[in-house]
Amino acid sequence: MSRRRQLAIVLALGIVASACGSSETADATPPDGQMPTPAAPGTSAPAADEESDDPAIPDPPEPAGDEAVPAMPASLVPGCTAKSTLGGHPAWFFFTRPDKPCEGTAKDLDPHAVNELVRLIASVPKGGRIDGHIFSISVDAVGKALLDAQTRGVDVWISTDGAVASLTDPSKVDYLDKLVHKVYCTSANRTSCISTADGAISHTKLFVMSTATAPDGSVADDVVWFGSANQTYASGMRLYNNTVTVYGDTALFNNMRGYLDDLFERRTTADYYDPDSGRGHFLTDSADVYVSPEAQTDLVVNRLDDITPDDKCDVRVIQASVRDSRMDVVNRLVAMHAGGCAVRVVAATVEPQALTALKAAGIAVRKKPIHDKSFIVFGKYGADYAYRVYTGSHNLSGGSAHGYDEIFVKLAAETAAAHPVFDAYTVHFGDAYDDAPAF
Repeated sequence: MSRRRQLAIVLALGIVASACGSSETADATPPDGQMPTPAAPGTSAPAADEESDDPAIPDPPEPAGDEAVPAMPASLVPGCTAKSTLGGHPAWFFFTRPDKPCEGTAKDLDPHAVNELVRLIASVPKGGRIDGHIFSISVDAVGKALLDAQTRGVDVWISTDGAVASLTDPSKVDYLDKLVHKVYCTSANRTSCISTADGAISHTKLFVMSTATAPDGSVADDVVWFGSANQTYASGMRLYNNTVTVYGDTALFNNMRGYLDDLFERRTTADYYDPDSGRGHFLTDSADVYVSPEAQTDLVVNRLDDITPDDKCDVRVIQASVRDSRMDVVNRLVAMHAGGCAVRVVAATVEPQALTALKAAGIAVRKKPIHDKSFIVFGKYGADYAYRVYTGSHNLSGGSAHGYDEIFVKLAAETAAAHPVFDAYTVHFGDAYDDAPAF
């Protein structure tokens, strides 16, 4: 029996199903413009206006045996897996939808995105290198894959949010602790690696690999993996997510690797986004990346401002949370809708002020257990129309904008008659939105 089949059976037998609304987003939110209280030493809970893995939802049993997840070809299934190019570079997209899982048979648990990360790590050959950053982890297979990589001669460098330091889960104790190069970003007043804000967390989910194998068996150098999925059951498998893997974009690889170096070395600053120096803002063939914390403006609003609203414009928003501390983003969506854009929102949490403004504008807002942080846009950029996806780790909260270690990624535009990246994310949005109840 294959490892993947074993995992599906174990999960089906062992899972304690959560309610549909088991979001990992905390209910308490500080006043706008204020940073939340930091996590107490020895706990794994992040700041109050961000996300946390719900301790009341137990992880299912880990699968027995030491064999790795098999490197099997991925089927191109709408809503689950897509393949395209970004700026001419091969790219693969993995989605989770726990109410109709892409992998496994357990309701409300979809290991599709996490399994792909495990497979990628396992494909890095001896003599290669893996750099990564982890916000939270409870899936033993990810930690084991990293330690196995080190054992076979891969140079592995991992940084994490400081809350990971106090975890007693085997994924940390049995695996991450045994890595030669790892850093847990612990501080008295924050768990971030770069940001100096009180209560800041290090929320980025990012890996780069010197060489790795794609799901279709092709081998490439300079591989970059990022998205919304944590390496956990509570948020990585029980909620809607998306991940992106780009193969062969050396500029993207080098810039992401440089950012990971800053996280690992804990090169702290209150304002990482400094486009004049190139820090925190880099433009490549496959994607443009914007890194928080950013003190002066709003990285998301500035990207949405690139779009000229008209009656052809279409904006789909799929977000873990829309917080009252990000009314600038809400107001921009309202203005775009007033300018002719069709705007739809599906989220796990929409706070009262934000919800009132969206509904008053006539924008449909629906509720689903979402962990994505994405905008899916067809609109006019300058003189031309383009199909575009924005994704990454960046939630719509004040902390994500101005206080946390985050990445907001604008994927390369599609302008031709075929637009498979936009289409893949549109299907993912529909999977969440179409049968979701209104707030």
